[in-house]
Amino acid sequence: MKLARTDIIVIGGGAMGTATGWALARQGHRVLVLEQFDHVHDKGSHGGQTRIFRHAYAEGPRYVPWTLEADRLWTELQERTARRFMYRVGCLDISGPGFHRAREARASADAYGIGSEWLTGTEVNERWPAWTLPEDRDVCFGPDAGFLDVPIALRALARELADAGGEICANEPVRSWSADGGGVTVETAKGTYLADRLVLTAGAWSGKILNELGIPLEVRRKPVVWFEIDRNHRKSVSPEQFPVFISDDETGEFYGIPEYGEPGIKVGMHSGGDVVDPDQIDRTASESDIAPDLRPFVKRSIRGATGRTMNAVVCMYTMTPDTDFVIDRHPDHPNVALATGFSGHGFKFAPVVGEYLATLVTDPTARVRPDFSLSRFAELPLAGD
Repeated sequence: MKLARTDIIVIGGGAMGTATGWALARQGHRVLVLEQFDHVHDKGSHGGQTRIFRHAYAEGPRYVPWTLEADRLWTELQERTARRFMYRVGCLDISGPGFHRAREARASADAYGIGSEWLTGTEVNERWPAWTLPEDRDVCFGPDAGFLDVPIALRALARELADAGGEICANEPVRSWSADGGGVTVETAKGTYLADRLVLTAGAWSGKILNELGIPLEVRRKPVVWFEIDRNHRKSVSPEQFPVFISDDETGEFYGIPEYGEPGIKVGMHSGGDVVDPDQIDRTASESDIAPDLRPFVKRSIRGATGRTMNAVVCMYTMTPDTDFVIDRHPDHPNVALATGFSGHGFKFAPVVGEYLATLVTDPTARVRPDFSLSRFAELPLAGD
């Protein structure tokens, strides 16, 4: 059993933990990131190869400055590491009658002067031939959005983290942690680590590692499927001809990414999902996950979709009641910062969240964003009550 000391420990080496370690190491801190699985893995919230990034943010204009800053940080990282992981293919926010996603995206774009176009379903079909949308759809197109290649992006962050003197210890689950005025102690199966400060970015396991706080989190199981497009139409779903999309109507909220890296377009359902224990989740996507919603959506919406699945994985969303993030200091330990509850729309923000967490844990005067604070849940019952 080893005993080691460092400046700052990060528990959880997924997207947010890697980005936090990256930010801290680049600031000159000795940082150790502890990850229970391989560094890049398919058991948490970043599985599935790709993630959408966008700026006309339907979830609210207050997110827009962070979308723009994250875009800048990702772009600079890509340029420094000479590894491409950003693909600017545009994004379609699509709303059926009575739904408002497209209008909310346009409102965010207008509030910050972000370029966008307002389209009908027919105009989308004419411009991007893969689509078969009804005429009555409202659509906001953001031309500068696109998708990120998750493994390449995470490895780029990890490379700069290591170059700056930081370390990621993979396959090292944390057994316990404690903190007091003198610092923090973290116990793993391999040893004991001491540090001045701690950051907790445990993803779907946050409810367990922060059980004492009773944060109202739900972990939801999310199947993601790659659907075959027939040979005559396959080119129309390539990144050159098919934007990422998020579609909301009476059948649910769906998202998708063009064919990239493997056959088929990637489609998932942002709404719904079974509440699960991350240690007990069924990680195999079955026909019962695909047949009720995902396959019908693809077949009615995408020209050339055969309905055949080419691949399927299961990831997790860690949801808050209001779908906003939780990023704060621990109420009992000012030398401990935490981030969780990214509610299925967090990955794009990883570098800016990492920099924000690095500031929170090292600067006691740094202000916590009220919309991401723990205090907003003060009047809610504790999880499990």
